[in-house]
Amino acid sequence: MGVLPQRTTFSTGDTDVAVAFIRSSVGVQGRIGGLVPHRPMTVSGMTIGRAAVGTAELPSDLEFDTERWPCYVVTHLKSGSVQIGTGARAESCAEGDVVLAVRPGRPCRARTVDAELAFACLAPAALHQITGEPQRDGRAALRFISGRPRSAAAAAQWETAVDYVTATMQGSSGAQDADLVIGAAIRLLAATLLHVFPNTYADAERAERPDPVSSPLLRRAIDYIHANSARDISMADIANAVSVTPRAVQYMFRRQLDTTPMGYLRRIRLERARHDLLAADPTRDTVAAIALRWGFAHTGRFSQIYRGEFGESPSATLRG
Repeated sequence: MGVLPQRTTFSTGDTDVAVAFIRSSVGVQGRIGGLVPHRPMTVSGMTIGRAAVGTAELPSDLEFDTERWPCYVVTHLKSGSVQIGTGARAESCAEGDVVLAVRPGRPCRARTVDAELAFACLAPAALHQITGEPQRDGRAALRFISGRPRSAAAAAQWETAVDYVTATMQGSSGAQDADLVIGAAIRLLAATLLHVFPNTYADAERAERPDPVSSPLLRRAIDYIHANSARDISMADIANAVSVTPRAVQYMFRRQLDTTPMGYLRRIRLERARHDLLAADPTRDTVAAIALRWGFAHTGRFSQIYRGEFGESPSATLRG
């Protein structure tokens, strides 16, 4: 973290160059078959800390065979066809499908035919920030049960999250306070991944009801959030601060405050933004700059949330 978005556009019809690109950008050795010079493959993407989003155009009939990947990759097939895996366990993807195509520690074998797709990559550490689960052999302990979304609505939620994160990152390349924005964007993708695709963490959370947590622990968590609201903190950070699991933190906030820890953090940041707006000079300061200071990259979205919380627009607060 602590880095601004890095944009990359790559196009080649040379197999060796394509293999070298995958090796340098993802750290994966592999083989590509079927690439021809007059129909190059093109990849455009943006890396944001522990995540990346982008698009790929894969013409002709291509075969990919790579070693184990270090990250999760979710694809949204816009056109063409994709087959993931080989033999009896191969899975066919049609236009419109959203699929968890690659998981950390597993090789990738796929065949694409005139495919155009959007992709998002997430490092296991991004999910570990939410689950707080120990890692085994460098990988998160959680396990995804299926590579298909829970429902059509869940698939649409993934598309919305990727679109939002992409738009947010495109507008933050020169931002002074990009850490908060980038951190929030990556956590949004990680949380959405856990919600959209069946997995042991989210499904256990649905089934289990942790024991109530005492109010002193809640007070310590609240104090930590107030003291660190200007920093890029995660669910795991809050849980570590009070020496309980992230699931226990979520439960005590829901039970005693009827909100989530990250929802509470957002409310505190809104209150800090309101304080800054009230103290600002409208001839020099702007709503956008103050919103960004507290991790709200989209001024329109910030204005909507702000109005819902305080009953007036942030520009009205700024003008006094």
